[in-house]
Amino acid sequence: MNPLTIFKRYAKRKLRPFYIKAANFFLEEKAYRAWMHTNEPDAAARGAQRTHKFDNMPYFAVVCVINSASSVQIPAIIASVRGQTYNRWRLYLLCRTSEDARKYLEAEGNIEILDSSLPLNEIRGLVEGDYIVSMGQNTILCPFALYEITASINANREGKLFYSDEDTMIGGKRASPHFKPDCSPDTLRSFNYIGGLLVIKREAYEKNLSLSDRYALALKYIQKTGALVHIPKVLFHTAGKGDNTLPSAEKGALAAHLAECGVAAEIEQRLPGLFNIIYEIKDSPRVSIIIPNRDNAALLAKCVKSVMTAAYDNYEIVIVENGSTRGDTFTLYDTLGKDDRIKIIGWQGRFNYPKINNYAARYSCGSVLLFLNNDIEAVNADWLVNMLRHAVRKDVGAVGAKLYYPDGTIQHGGIVVGVGGIAVEYHKGFDGRSAGYFNRLSIVHNVAAVTGACMMLKRELFDKASGFDERYALAYNDVDLCLRLMELGYPAVWTPYSELIHYESRTRGYEITRAQRQRLNDESEIFTKRWRHILDKGDPFYNPNLSHKKGDFTLE
Repeated sequence: MNPLTIFKRYAKRKLRPFYIKAANFFLEEKAYRAWMHTNEPDAAARGAQRTHKFDNMPYFAVVCVINSASSVQIPAIIASVRGQTYNRWRLYLLCRTSEDARKYLEAEGNIEILDSSLPLNEIRGLVEGDYIVSMGQNTILCPFALYEITASINANREGKLFYSDEDTMIGGKRASPHFKPDCSPDTLRSFNYIGGLLVIKREAYEKNLSLSDRYALALKYIQKTGALVHIPKVLFHTAGKGDNTLPSAEKGALAAHLAECGVAAEIEQRLPGLFNIIYEIKDSPRVSIIIPNRDNAALLAKCVKSVMTAAYDNYEIVIVENGSTRGDTFTLYDTLGKDDRIKIIGWQGRFNYPKINNYAARYSCGSVLLFLNNDIEAVNADWLVNMLRHAVRKDVGAVGAKLYYPDGTIQHGGIVVGVGGIAVEYHKGFDGRSAGYFNRLSIVHNVAAVTGACMMLKRELFDKASGFDERYALAYNDVDLCLRLMELGYPAVWTPYSELIHYESRTRGYEITRAQRQRLNDESEIFTKRWRHILDKGDPFYNPNLSHKKGDFTLE
């Protein structure tokens, strides 16, 4: 092979990822420009905003703490506040000394400089407003920000704190929009998705927190129903190096929050600003691992072998035999049945996933249930204990894991409801090494539902929700159970620290017959009727600005 051919092949292999990355960036930038044109107010609409009268016309104290006296963003901050279409505000710049930022001011109207070294109570007494708008020193407001915040305050009378979506300002151009979830406790505990803008009702301020402790304030209210309100609009740009909140300060705020909640846990910082909370497991609860099976002995053997290498030993495996005919399957049962940790029970009748699992749950003895497909193979030894850390918590419903296809791509990163018809998996088909949309594949976070192929929850919650709904013989039974738990106040959690391979549909095959299609259609109708309010309103852990067709976080 001549040197030129070798070089071409080498260049193609090495440069291809860069070409793909550049092409994706261009397409994303183009899509975001189109989104802004469609979704943000034009000049005429902004003009109408200036004269609009709300029922409640709050006065805003816009507070920006300037940590660096030489911040080049100060003129841009001032200009962005002065350009608001809602004009009931006063800007307070908190600097180390009153002279630090005075040189940036061309006029004194509605702007005041305060010495940030003053005691907290004294600063709070000097700041006037019904709501305090806490901004980072690299936060630039969109001109319609205060208008949209006022609209949300009027629509959410019980709200205490308000946050919005954001993007990044690079060289005067907007890019990388971050479309955030609604109030999401576990996501917030994993990283500060609030960012550089938080609006706080004055009486909601904690006496011991500074005006810039946005993360601590959000954590304070994250579990109070209706208190933390998400505005699904891009209302600010982050310029420079982001929020300028040190990861050590965020870790301290997170530790204080967990202590206040009475939660025994350790905080592990995997990357700057990304946290993994290692919750304590008390009394080593017994886990019943329920595996329905029909033939395919090799797949079941692989599944059971991987389960038994888990770094947690208080479990039982309940295999539910359903219609097997092959001799090697029963030979395997004989072998597995010799282990005291494994019991095999029979289910007679037409395949019905909820009925089989409800039946098996009654014959199991664990205080925690893990529903597992027979086409699952564990990757990491601590997968079981990492799921259990969340399942035993008092405020969590079902727990799901990170599932890969055999080729290493993502099969399951949680389930989003109301997308792709009824529900689809997040990040399906993504490279398994990908961090995901704003690190979603790298952190523990809340989702509307997780797949029944690997789902863990406490028995008491399973019983409280009356188990799986047996009307969903083929599909949506797992999503329905998760939504019923969420309705009871127990949202689902997905963890990336439990990794398994899912050899999807190897045993039962895909739904292809006419009878199966009819059953699936019937179940779709049942689900749609039961959960119409969520399908219409939208998944609280997804964002309405993102794709309604796929769970890949592309723009709608």
